[in-house]
Amino acid sequence: MNSPAVVRRPWLDARPGDALPVLTRKVTQEMIDAYAEASGDFNPIHVDPEYSKTGPFGRTIAHGLMTLAFVAQVLNEWSGGRFDASGEIDIAFVGPVFAGDTIEVTGAVEGFVERDGIASVRVKLTCRAGERLILAGHALQPIDSGKS
Repeated sequence: MNSPAVVRRPWLDARPGDALPVLTRKVTQEMIDAYAEASGDFNPIHVDPEYSKTGPFGRTIAHGLMTLAFVAQVLNEWSGGRFDASGEIDIAFVGPVFAGDTIEVTGAVEGFVERDGIASVRVKLTCRAGERLILAGHALQPIDSGKS
């Protein structure tokens, strides 16, 4: 007999200061090219090293939404895959990810907020390449009764 699946809801027991899983990833030009293929965004600043030499960064950069996907991966790992269904993200992109960078995405529970009668866990998020800040922001995960 199959037992029912256990649905993880770590936000129900979240406390300020709780750390989210850390993601460390080396971003390669091959990954950037694959993201361009999947998204259809072939802006040469992402995929053409010769063109990018004359641009503002002097080399290719990863797509912002590719970087955001790494943040979503951390949130989904923390939430047992439930973040996409009900959470929201407010992020500011402050620096580029270059091909060859190793990025680290971190997060921590900041506290709890209520908006429109819905209580949520507020999580602070950052992505860095070494000391260089790539993005920063927050995510909200609504707190539910655990019935869904």
